Order: sequence, then C-alpha cells, then structure tokens
Amino acid sequence: MTEQIEHNRGRLEARRLSRFDLSAETACFPQVQQAARLERAVFYADGKLTEEVEHLISSRSGTALGVAAMLRADRRYWGIESGLHLRLDVTAGEDRSRVRHAVSALNLAMVRRATLSVAIHWIARQPNPRQATLQGFYDEMAKNNRRKALSLVTVRKASWLPKK
Repeated sequence: MTEQIEHNRGRLEARRLSRFDLSAETACFPQVQQAARLERAVFYADGKLTEEVEHLISSRSGTALGVAAMLRADRRYWGIESGLHLRLDVTAGEDRSRVRHAVSALNLAMVRRATLSVAIHWIARQPNPRQATLQGFYDEMAKNNRRKALSLVTVRKASWLPKK
C-alpha cells in the first residue's frame, strides 16, 4: 500500500492505493495480472470534502508495475485525454464528423491520426510558440492553395530522409 498527499488543481488531495494480484479468469478480463483499490479524499477551499473509491486493473505484473508506479500512472491518465483526444476532438473536429459508414469512419480516423503524427513533429520544431499548435499546423498546410499539404503525400523523395 502507498499513500500520497498533494495539491492538485488548487485543492488538497489524499490518495491511497492498495494493490493485489488478480488473474484474467477471476476478473473476466483478458491479460489482467494485478488490480488495485484507489481511495481518494479531496479537500476543497470552502471546507467541502469528497471521498471516492475506484478500482484499477493492469496487464503488467506486480514486479513490473509496483504500487508507487501504479499510483503515478493513475495520475498521468489525463495525458491521453488532454493530448491526443483534445487534439482530435477539438481541433481536428472528430466529434463533429457525421460519417457513419464503418469503413469510411475508420479511414478518416487513420488519416486524422497520421496527420496528427506529422503535426506533432512540425510543432516540436516551431521557433514561435504561438504557431506551435495543431491549428498553426493546419494553417501552414493550407497556405498557397494547400500545396504544402499536397506535397506531403505526393513527394517522391522527402528531403528529411537520409541520403543513400
């Protein structure tokens, strides 16, 4: 068991994680090797206290992912939501897409993720932090009648590839 008290989003939060071994057969969930019970108490500035309990499962063994590491991993879960999902949902407009045919939706999802992969590399190399956004990437690709974007998919020999 491990415990942690920290300030999170302007409030005091106490977390306690108790880990236990679990099999896939017992959990009825494939590849499960361990689970944990996470108890969380949040103290707000107005004196309000909320208590929550959640259960976590992992396909990594207890030796590969210890109690403290599991507690840190739980804290980082928002990284996916605020990174990939935010970019796809808000900037790329994935939630606004009205494509309902399964194959078309899958193709668009793959194109969006491939575009995001290229955009992340472009963003990391931008000297101006105000342009280092997904929208900045879209704006740059839209210049000159979308020629930059078209050149990404039609180039015969990319300048960034190593010379043979």
